[in-house]
Amino acid sequence: MTRPILNCELHDYLEIACLFKIDVELLLANGSSYVGTPLTTHSDNGEEFLAFRSRENKTTVDILTLSLESMRALNPNTHFDRVVFSAN
Repeated sequence: MTRPILNCELHDYLEIACLFKIDVELLLANGSSYVGTPLTTHSDNGEEFLAFRSRENKTTVDILTLSLESMRALNPNTHFDRVVFSAN
């Protein structure tokens, strides 16, 4: 059975945020949010995660990419303002 993955176009926005160290606010499908900097994406047991450095406590957390609802840029950039990952 194939596990669902994040759409490639949406995944590109995560990679851009990591590459250019764009501070963002992430909103997850469960209603929680994170403010900080995306570091990289990685896979573990067939699931993809975003390594994310929290601005508040400077810790790194792994966030399941399929749990992302939206990502909003906190500093001006030419790549994106807001990305919606889910229509839910």
